[in-house]
Amino acid sequence: MPLTPEMRAIMARDMQSNRKFDGDTDIPEECRAFINLAEMETVERPPVCGFPYKIYIFTAKNKKPNSPLHVNIHGGGWLIGHMPNDTLWSAWLADQIEGVVVDVDYSTTEVASFPVPLEQCLDAAYYAMDHLKEWDCDPRKVSCGGYSAGGQLTMSITVASAMRGKMLPFCLLINGYGPNDMHYDAEKVHAVPEYWKTQEHRGAGFSVLMSDDNAALMDDPTIDFMAAPEEVLAALPATMILGAAKDPFHFQNLEQGKKLASLGVEVTMKIFPDTVHGFIPHFMPHWREAGDLIVRGIRNTSL
Repeated sequence: MPLTPEMRAIMARDMQSNRKFDGDTDIPEECRAFINLAEMETVERPPVCGFPYKIYIFTAKNKKPNSPLHVNIHGGGWLIGHMPNDTLWSAWLADQIEGVVVDVDYSTTEVASFPVPLEQCLDAAYYAMDHLKEWDCDPRKVSCGGYSAGGQLTMSITVASAMRGKMLPFCLLINGYGPNDMHYDAEKVHAVPEYWKTQEHRGAGFSVLMSDDNAALMDDPTIDFMAAPEEVLAALPATMILGAAKDPFHFQNLEQGKKLASLGVEVTMKIFPDTVHGFIPHFMPHWREAGDLIVRGIRNTSL
């Protein structure tokens, strides 16, 4: 049964009230200057699946001719929107690759369920591909990456494009602690009042909002990307999987890497010790080590 607008609003409010990151006051002071490393342009995109969205184009002040281009997809459980740390991360990354970062501000599940975020991220990727010549970017060096929900969306838009007949020509995918298996018990959802407030069910709330309370969608290969046909997974470009040792998702991340590698995908995988979910664009311990690995991957990988 689809969620009523009232229930969606209540869930979104309660779940966001418990979020871990503020996105502003938790940013280290030394990282705030990253905003000065790139020029930012805001592009209002026309509605996709009935919902408009934005992209932010970061052009590094040190941009080189024929530079790499990276599509960045933020996390937040598909529920929490674009935050100041996403802007700073994108500006820093554009500077480090001496190129362009297209940062996607997709509609979150506070207002829109699947497939809206997926389709908007696909639209943003195609928009970036269409502007490579205008932005003087190398079509052989277009990468895509995200963190948490953004990692899942990175993998999912690539799988979705392949299943529609033509895989997006990314040279590199970066999946930062993104989940794939997001099943939940639909019977418990309806049996436990305000279940998303309990420790047992809190994680399921993100999946319920994303699926509009249609548990069967959790088997869709454009959500659980590891459920895609093996021939699709085997055709994925080079993939970097980054996890956090104190994040329960790191077990899924290990399985993702092993499965893709077994199918012949070029996989770089690292689980960072002593850190937690969300550490990369929130500038937490080990963020720079992970960032440097991402930069090397983007700069050194091409089609």
